[in-house]
Amino acid sequence: MVEYVEVGTAGRRASVRLTEVTLLVGTGKSLFLEILHQVLSNIGKKLPRLSKDWSLYMQSGDVSYSVIVRKRRVRQSVSVKGEEVVFEYIPEKSVHRLIKPIDIAVTSADVIMPEVKTEEHVSVVAEEEIERLNRLIAVAKKRFSVRTQILGPYINPRSLIDANTEQLTSLDRHGRNLPGVLSYLSLHKPTSYDSIRAALRKLGFSVSVGLAKPGKIGVLISTKDLKMPLFRAPCSIKSFLVIATALELNPDLLLVDNFDYCLTRKTAEAIATLLKQKSTKLIAEIHNEEVIDWLDLSNKSIVEIKL
Repeated sequence: MVEYVEVGTAGRRASVRLTEVTLLVGTGKSLFLEILHQVLSNIGKKLPRLSKDWSLYMQSGDVSYSVIVRKRRVRQSVSVKGEEVVFEYIPEKSVHRLIKPIDIAVTSADVIMPEVKTEEHVSVVAEEEIERLNRLIAVAKKRFSVRTQILGPYINPRSLIDANTEQLTSLDRHGRNLPGVLSYLSLHKPTSYDSIRAALRKLGFSVSVGLAKPGKIGVLISTKDLKMPLFRAPCSIKSFLVIATALELNPDLLLVDNFDYCLTRKTAEAIATLLKQKSTKLIAEIHNEEVIDWLDLSNKSIVEIKL
């Protein structure tokens, strides 16, 4: 699990040591979450296209990873127990190299945490060194291969989706596909679905999912007196339902942009109750610092960043 993160852009840098719940205030909070999400969710894939210049450093125990992206040069570093492997990529010349601890051309240095693969003829000794370096990189990949879910900045679930949509096992960042995910949970993970319903009942609402009309799966919200399609539910209830569903999908890291949009003290307390039952770490961008008092959790922090 990631323990420490630094993000840089436009000459500014922000650092955060993660707790069970880390709330971000200040400027550039959304960019901080986006860079972290894009890197963690693309390990082994092409570097994401973000701002022109950006950097990320993250650490987990004795393993660290850094990437520095500039217009003309990208440098990545993997360190395991003090042993460092450094790659360099020059986009204009399509140059891909391993530059530390040995200097050789590699096939692809434009992916996150690349492997050492080369078409050059190398000695037996160099082959053994390449195998050793790839074992170090594999350790880093395993350490940072965390299941990450991002939500926001505006959560706006739909009431209906097509019934023929493939099984949905993850939420999009705005929660628009919530009916499909709830349908999946109700069929394949009923305990998780029941937990979501129980949490919502404590707020005075009930939720049900099913075939609303031919070819459509729908979500219905009800109180003692009213029944309504999901889109007519209070904003705080829609946001809570999406976040509660995200937690039941058991990500290692839940990133929420604009967390306090529509958040009330009551729904915040309900989210805190769910977090106590999970191993998921929450990193959330907020505007109202009172939110930290609404979350009855012992291991929490509020961090000001300036990007």
